[in-house]
Amino acid sequence: MAEGGGSGHRVKDKQECHYLELRRAERATAVLLADPCFQLRSIQYLLGHAEPSALAAATPTTDKRHFSLHTYTEYISAEELAKVEKMLGHLSEESKQAAATTLPTSEEDLCPICYAHPISAIFRPCSHKSCKACINQHLMNNKDCFFCKATITGVDDFTKPASS
Repeated sequence: MAEGGGSGHRVKDKQECHYLELRRAERATAVLLADPCFQLRSIQYLLGHAEPSALAAATPTTDKRHFSLHTYTEYISAEELAKVEKMLGHLSEESKQAAATTLPTSEEDLCPICYAHPISAIFRPCSHKSCKACINQHLMNNKDCFFCKATITGVDDFTKPASS
């Protein structure tokens, strides 16, 4: 009988599923951290964490006056809260690593719309530039360039030319 081969396929399928799950998590992390509207502080607030500057000095408190998902036990399970805490830890670590590996950006290299991210997109046909987050958000409702009002026919990746 060929039942022994089925076990090998299951292991391979589990490994492939795990790999795909990791890839999806990497993509989701990159998208969230690239979005100028996303703030880690919002998740920290939902979990009842103090402001980052006060986090080190604060002692754990059970003060119910502050908002926290932890107080909504009839709606949110401990498992769900643990997943949110894990997600926050992951995003915080990825954010720190990204900040540590990112070279300092001059003001002229920042998106002229949000000033939060480096320029990463160039519009066709007018060649104006912004970060991908800003142009993607803009293109949801509008097809005209922010700057010259030309109809945007495409968006290409922008890489800064090497300085000589």
